[in-house]
Amino acid sequence: MEHLPKRTSLVVETANALKEWISAGVVRDILPGELQLKKRLGVGRDTLRLALKSLTQEGWVTSSFQGRQRRVRTKHLPDTENLKATRLPVTFLSRHPVESQVTTLEMEDTQMHLAERGHHLRYLAPAVFRLKRPEYRLEQLARANPSAAWILYGATEAMQRWFEGHELPTFIYGSPFPGVNLPFIVSDWEAAAFHAGIQLVRRGHRIIGIMEYETRFPGVLREEQGLERALAAAGGKGQLVRFKDDGTPVSIARSLEFAFGLQRRPTALVLTYASQLLTCYSWMVAQGIRVPADVSLVSLTNDGWFADLHPPVCYYRADTKLMSRHIAQRVLELVETGHVTRKSLRIPLEYVPGATIGPVPHL
Repeated sequence: MEHLPKRTSLVVETANALKEWISAGVVRDILPGELQLKKRLGVGRDTLRLALKSLTQEGWVTSSFQGRQRRVRTKHLPDTENLKATRLPVTFLSRHPVESQVTTLEMEDTQMHLAERGHHLRYLAPAVFRLKRPEYRLEQLARANPSAAWILYGATEAMQRWFEGHELPTFIYGSPFPGVNLPFIVSDWEAAAFHAGIQLVRRGHRIIGIMEYETRFPGVLREEQGLERALAAAGGKGQLVRFKDDGTPVSIARSLEFAFGLQRRPTALVLTYASQLLTCYSWMVAQGIRVPADVSLVSLTNDGWFADLHPPVCYYRADTKLMSRHIAQRVLELVETGHVTRKSLRIPLEYVPGATIGPVPHL
């Protein structure tokens, strides 16, 4: 008979998380109050109290009596001289297991300055990004990975709201969803999309397609708004057509088949993430579709391998050094103070002309 592995109880996980915080020096001297601990750990009152009882019995903290807060027992605190080596990392949460070259460059300053202060940047790509209700998994993730701060990249609305609600030190590398009040840095996608739309409208394009990820992220909504503004500038006679994919080549190809099967198909396509471009090029070659003679292409993002494409693509690129500096400033402030006072920013993108935008084809 096969035996299933035993699951650790939530009380034990909570107690272990508190032990890690104490061992790493995140909590020193006085333990925070129960209300604050509940929010930071994402657990209920009964679970927290049982975990605190366990820590008291094991000698990690003192007893709570007459309204006094528990104190951390000195023997469990790290030596001040060795504290730098035990400082918690900053966790970068992303839906993608491998970051693009652009993202890596934009995090360069953050990694360097964190290292100077005894922290390192830890990349995680958990399956929680694919869950509609990620709350329980996020609780497990936060307990298993104590962090000085969290950076969310491509997080869903439910994830952003969970981190905000639990008052964890969190920074969004991207756009927050409406109503989410977390600090962020993001490229100005709306301005880039408006500029791309104007380039296409001036060449006679009136039916423009946008290839986007199936989840409605705030950045994509802004890109749509930018393109709609550009089409409105053409006298309101244009049309924006949305095509969804799940990020896989098969899904992107399926969206292209649908787009080119329409009776009034788009004469130009705007791509919203870099990996779409390679699939578009290869699919169009297989179908005998010429760029830009039969369809114009423009990408709102870029990656290092764009330089190897022919014809050279029209795209937008971020000032990675500027982005990196602003991200580093906010993450370091978050790590050191627990909050960010600097203003969130939308940073303009630079247009890089190529040979993939042409006049509207005669269909």
